[in-house]
Amino acid sequence: MSHPPHPDHYRPDIDGLRAIAVSAVVIHHAFPEWFPGGFIGVDIFFVISGYLISSIIMDQLARRRFSFADFYARRVKRIFPALFLVLAFTLLYGWFVLSPLEYKAVGKHAVAGSFFLSNFAFWQEAGYFDASAVEKPLLHLWSLAIEEQFYMFWPLLLVALHRAHQPRKAWILGLLLLSLGFNLWLLRGDPNDAFYHPLGRFWEMMMGAYLAASRPAPDAPVPGTARRAQWFSSLGIGLLVLVMVELNPERRFPGGWAFAGTLATCLLIAAGPRGWFNRHVLSSKPMVWIGLISYPLYLWHWPLLAYPHIELGEAPPALQQTGWVLLAVLLAWLTYRLVEQPIRFGQWRQWRFTTVTLSAAVALTGLTGFTVYKKEGQPERLQRLAANQAAKDGTPEQIQKLLTTLSSKGGKSAVVEGWRDGDCMLDYNQPPSHYKPFCVEKKRPLVFLWGDSHAGSLYPGFKALQDSGTYSFGFAERTGAICPPILGIEPRPLCKSLNDDTIRVIRETKPDIVVLYAWWHEGKVKGRYKDTSGLEPTVAELKKAGVKRIVLLGAVPYWRGDLPKVLLKLWKEQQRLPLRLGDEYLDPHVKAATAEMRQRSAAMGIQFISGMDYFCNRDGCLTRMEPGATEPLSYDYGHLSLPAATYYVEQIAPLILGQR
Repeated sequence: MSHPPHPDHYRPDIDGLRAIAVSAVVIHHAFPEWFPGGFIGVDIFFVISGYLISSIIMDQLARRRFSFADFYARRVKRIFPALFLVLAFTLLYGWFVLSPLEYKAVGKHAVAGSFFLSNFAFWQEAGYFDASAVEKPLLHLWSLAIEEQFYMFWPLLLVALHRAHQPRKAWILGLLLLSLGFNLWLLRGDPNDAFYHPLGRFWEMMMGAYLAASRPAPDAPVPGTARRAQWFSSLGIGLLVLVMVELNPERRFPGGWAFAGTLATCLLIAAGPRGWFNRHVLSSKPMVWIGLISYPLYLWHWPLLAYPHIELGEAPPALQQTGWVLLAVLLAWLTYRLVEQPIRFGQWRQWRFTTVTLSAAVALTGLTGFTVYKKEGQPERLQRLAANQAAKDGTPEQIQKLLTTLSSKGGKSAVVEGWRDGDCMLDYNQPPSHYKPFCVEKKRPLVFLWGDSHAGSLYPGFKALQDSGTYSFGFAERTGAICPPILGIEPRPLCKSLNDDTIRVIRETKPDIVVLYAWWHEGKVKGRYKDTSGLEPTVAELKKAGVKRIVLLGAVPYWRGDLPKVLLKLWKEQQRLPLRLGDEYLDPHVKAATAEMRQRSAAMGIQFISGMDYFCNRDGCLTRMEPGATEPLSYDYGHLSLPAATYYVEQIAPLILGQR
């Protein structure tokens, strides 16, 4: 996505194709509900990149003018100027608006971005409890990393094939098919592996490279006719439009969808400038202009869209989003005119230290990011504000301790503290065979907890209840991320198999009590559990299995955003950390969902317990258990923290196990 056209064979229609690619990505990121398939633009970039760079290398090899030093010096001059500006801006702006945990993450991502390792960094973080994409201002650098990893070895391979007089097309096609096959194999398991693994994405650059290897020799006549060019151009744009319309983030990707998008791109490039669409649309001045600024526009647009979302806790209004997009276009144009052109084509082009200076500048942003990461996001930015501050929701010392926790503790490790994560609460890519035998105890009476990760968050409470000796009971847990206890549904891969295996275990163990709990209204927020009508048949199956008592737990307080971020924002704006927050901070669906589940439980003849009753009153819902508490109620939007889960289970124990 970062490559200039070869000056000897400039094709304005390829700049126009870049314009389609970057516009698709930017519109998708700004208005995902309007253009859900726009992320295919990155794959268009990959093909263009492979075609242009491979063409340059092959032409220079044919003329015996290729130099590794020159190749990588050109890469530095092309890639590093805009990258440095965006990394520096992201780190600087983050200092003022991000929480320490968020700023620590940005520091880590700046290191990865400066050394082209972003795909590995984000791949490592991927999972159910990973922060959402809009909370990562440098997420888009994953594609640049894969691209540069490709060009670490690709020139070496082309040079080796040239010197050994090997057939380039055959080798490129073979490697392309191997990489594509590897991607399809990865896609059968965890989609994140297929998305971020470089060996599973290199085939997209090789699509362009194969096209470059298929060109006629520089002095040979160009075969084909205008009619063929017209067919290729029409088929290419038709297929590309079809992919953009039909593709959405819920489909398994890359795989076949990426292949269709890259094939469409190859057809448009192969059509050449004689195709009608290429000649009249892609080569038009507005399209070429956008194409020329496509690389800095790609780099600028995502931080400018991500930061307002982080600050507001939700997507800004459409008018504001449009404003951020226009600002990204302006910054991209300024970067192109004032920075990129002088370095690549102007007075700085021949300066012998340009490459070294640019490399040092990008490395410096990486070093700065590493410092931010090692200093835990520099929490003193917020903590120092608590000194000598009186607050009605706690003493200054208590506020300081809570601020310290909010600033230094978070992420998956905080959310799943005390859980049996990976043993009895399985992530979305783990099959039922990963459940451990100790997840189901033999002691009676047996309480069987079945549900999604919200149910898994209650395990510390049941464990504390057992350890207290107040009640004597056995405990069983079968929970899974994004997997409510509803038979027959598949909100994500493997969920149906988890639930099928769980009902089998219930039939075998015949527990005395089954507790069902999930984020019942998730479908109204995230859209994965859209149909929960299978709950009633599931309860019927439990009764048929001989379960005497079934308890359905309703929602605990779910927040509009992650609770620590909500509290830190209030601290920055109002110098307060309220003990309770009102309805305006709650998930707007939570109360209606509670009423609905209460009604459905009554209709099924099972017991219902509302978590809201234990954490909320007319003054609002608790953000922590007491003014002196050092931990919030949740470390995300609604999974109870360890102290909150312990309190909650202790309170509802008489309703589940009976009075003592």
